[in-house]
Order: sequence, then structure tokens, then C-alpha cells
Amino acid sequence: MNASSILLIEDDPHFNSTLVELLSEYYRVVESAASAAQALEIAKKRSFHLLITDIRIAGQIDGVGALEAVKAIQPRIRSIIMTGYADLDVPIRAARLHADDYLQKPFALSALLASVRSVLERESPFRGLFQKLIQAPGGATQKALRLFFDAQWQELNQARDACLQRFFVLTRAQRLDREQAYSSFCRWEELEMENLRAGSPQQWSALAHGYADLDWLTFPRRTSQTLPRNLFMQLYQKIQNGQVESIHLHKAIQLLHIPEARRENVESYCTYHWLWSDPEAQEDTFKGLTVQGYVLKTRRNGAAGQARLYEAKHQSDQRKGHLVVALPVSADSDSLVDEELASGRAMLLQTHIGHHFLLYRSHALSLQFNLPAEGVSPGEAWKLLRPVFMQVASYHKEGKFSGCFSLSDVECLPGEPCQLSNFSDKPYRQQHERLHQGGTIPVEFYSAPEIHQQSAPNQASDQAVLGRLLFEVVYGGSYPDPATRMHLRFLGTPQANEHLRSYVGRLAPLTQAFYRLCHSSPSQRFPSLNEAISTIDAILAQT
Repeated sequence: MNASSILLIEDDPHFNSTLVELLSEYYRVVESAASAAQALEIAKKRSFHLLITDIRIAGQIDGVGALEAVKAIQPRIRSIIMTGYADLDVPIRAARLHADDYLQKPFALSALLASVRSVLERESPFRGLFQKLIQAPGGATQKALRLFFDAQWQELNQARDACLQRFFVLTRAQRLDREQAYSSFCRWEELEMENLRAGSPQQWSALAHGYADLDWLTFPRRTSQTLPRNLFMQLYQKIQNGQVESIHLHKAIQLLHIPEARRENVESYCTYHWLWSDPEAQEDTFKGLTVQGYVLKTRRNGAAGQARLYEAKHQSDQRKGHLVVALPVSADSDSLVDEELASGRAMLLQTHIGHHFLLYRSHALSLQFNLPAEGVSPGEAWKLLRPVFMQVASYHKEGKFSGCFSLSDVECLPGEPCQLSNFSDKPYRQQHERLHQGGTIPVEFYSAPEIHQQSAPNQASDQAVLGRLLFEVVYGGSYPDPATRMHLRFLGTPQANEHLRSYVGRLAPLTQAFYRLCHSSPSQRFPSLNEAISTIDAILAQT
């Protein structure tokens, strides 16, 4: 069962109880309210990962107003809007509040579960499979370093994300008709191609205004020679049907126009086919297939024939959430599979029936998805992470280092200490190589900061990653705001220290230990991980 917490607002008693019963089968905390006022009182007492609200609810405030009020208290909460009414204004209001999805009633309960899963998994639980990547303008490492603190670059990406989310919600709400959507998306294509070529603050600033000014509803009619209407209409229908998730759209234009980007990794290969391949009408012959003990149960909607994605269970282990990707054997997929296996992100179950079957372990087992939304105290965080620190220290004795792992790599099995399920230097080395080749920059920032200058990780690199995990656990697996994860990589510089000043108080009494672990300069970290462990143990023993 997923530890994510959900707040539901629905004033129909029967439908309310039906949804609570359904969601409680999959998520540990589900609380419901019949009005915005009632939901607000609940939200003042505890934090939630997700708000699901109907539009027409009891009281003077409707569902969008409820979302606005709850977000004022919990800015990081995600949201799904439900409605059975064709109100033209509601989708626009929901899009302005950055709602994550929009469901038209009546909908199948399976569609709601798929939407909830998609929204809650948006933080990329499977590193290398759904990770958001962006193109580094100019391709030079020094420019890449400068990006993180450049105000114009941050403004550009915030405007871009907000623009894309508006398009997704308006399309899901059926507020954009096909011609409106196509005309506007042609303009989006132009902006995206400019973005891939941009390399200066002046260009980033102009692009940010371009994204902010893109009005999906009133954009003049236009076409594109590089985005055929029939191809876009397939994508449009996939979005309306729930077959494409908003996170997939971030690389849609890049993958469509740059063949090399599709061969970057398994994630890019899969995403390209999920977005742009023809919809399949034939029966799925793999459903129910058993591959090395794993039964392929449900095919995810977004999976195309060239990249099928299944939820799977092992015959002797009924825990949910394992994923299996089936890729046809080909020259392209063979090399991508080899790279994915070398990175340690996936395991090859079998090459069978002309397909490679890759296993990604259940995100439901990870610490990322077993943290309360409000986070935990520093003492509780240390209880969870100390076994991981000890495990990494034992790897150091063997001369092994990683420099690149995340909370989703930390398994949290009931009754057992947390342990890393993946410890490899391959992801670090690959990212370093891509950076110096002018490739992509990992937005999720799983690697140690010195990846820009240092080709291989060392024990200090793992300290930086573990210190970041400590911060994330205290904050419930996320960040107070998007800029914090960028500044965390430059801890020790005046600008980063100033930004983090208002957030590190929650780490007391471990604040100073955290600063040493995460310092952007490896020479300022602890001499060894064992010394860091001893220091933290001593601090907490005195409190």
C-alpha cells in the first residue's frame, strides 16, 4: 500500500464513500470532506500529497476555490479536478492554479486510479525511465554551471512548465477543440525549437515571455510543415483518452525532430513511441504472460507497440508496483538495453518472443513513497537513513563509490532497515560524459555537485548525495520550492546559503552536519563517511 496521503472533496455521500473505499485499497491515508470549509480545516491539521475535488460542492466556494485555499496552506500539494458540468470558465481557472489533471464525469474508476498514479508519480520514481531532462543550451560545461543560478534561465523554465501544464489541463478538460489545440501547439513547436538552440540570457528572457504569452484558447490559425495535422491529432486524442501523461510532453518536440534524442536512453526511446506512434487496435498478446516468474498484469495506457509498459507481480510476491518494459529486439533497442543494465536501473528478465523484458522494481517499496507529506523530524530521518549511511560506508571499504542515487533507490520493507537497492557509479559516469559532450542536464539532480568537473565519484561524492537525502526525508521526499534543489547543489556559496537559510532550521540539531555533508566543495565535507556517522550519532545522543 502506498503511503501517499489524499484529501477528497465530494459532497455526494454515496460517491464520496465509493471513492474513499476505492482509494483506501491503494493509499494509506484518505480523508474526505463535503465542502471547501471542511477541507480547509482538515488541511490545517495535516499535510497531503494530493487533493481530489469535485467542482460543484456544498457551500459558497466551489472546487477550484477549494484548491486555491488549500494551496495557500500547502503550496506543494498536487491536484485533480472532477466535474460533470460543461462550465467553460472552470478549466481556465483550474489551469491557472496549475491543476495536475482534469476528469470529466462520468469516468471509469480505473481512469481515476490511473490519474492518481500518474500525478503522484510525477516526481520520477524510476530514475532513467520517467526522468525529466532538458537540453543544455550551448553544450559547454561552464555554461551549464551558470544555468543553475541564472535568473532568466529559471524564469524560462518556470514559464515553460506552466505553459505546458495549462495545455494539458485544457485538453483533458475538453476546453480546447482540435483546431485550437493544433494551431497553438504549432506555436509551442516554434518556441521549443528556439529553446533547444538558445544559449544566452537575452534569448532565455525572450523565450520566457513567449511561453507566458502563449494563449492556448485564442491563438491565430496556423499550421506546421514539420508537425503534420494528422500526427498531432493522434497525440491530442491520446491526451484526452488519458494515454499520455503531462510529463511525457516535456520532450515531445525534441524527440519528434531530433532522432539522436530518441536513442539517448530507454526512457527517451519509450517516450517517443508513446507520444508519436500510431495507436494500436489489435489485442495485447503479452497481457497475462509470465516472464521469469513475473506476471504481466495491466498494460499502462501510454505504452505503444514499440515500447510496452506493464504493471507486474511476481508469482511468489503479491506486492504491487513492479514495472516491466517490453522492447522489440533491434539494433537501437539492444544498445539502449545494454546501457540501462550497466547503469543498474533495471534488470533483464529475459529476451523472449522477439522482445527484451526489463524489470523496474516497485516504487511502492521505496522510501520515496513511504514518507508522510509533512516529513519527519531529524531524529526520525536519521533512524531511517542511518542503515543506508552504514551500507554506503561498507561499500567504501571495498573501494566502491556511486555519487548518484535517490530516495527511490532506497528500499523500505516493512519491519526491516532501509537499504539501497542500487549502488553503481555508471549513472554518474554517464551523466558526466553527456555534460562534457553538450548533452542533457538532469533536472532531478540525483548526482553529486562535482559531476561537472569530476569524471568519477569518490567517498565525498556519496556524502553529498546522502546529505541531500537527509534534507528530502525531513521535508517529506520533496522540496519547499523548485529553486531549493538547485541551490542545494551550491551550498557554501553566499547565494545558496541565503536561499537555504529559511529552510535548514527544520534540520536542527543536525544543521551543521548537514552543511558539511552537502557542501558544494568536496574538500569541506567530512574526511570519511564513518566520521560523519559518528558525529551525527554523538549530536543526537546529546538531545
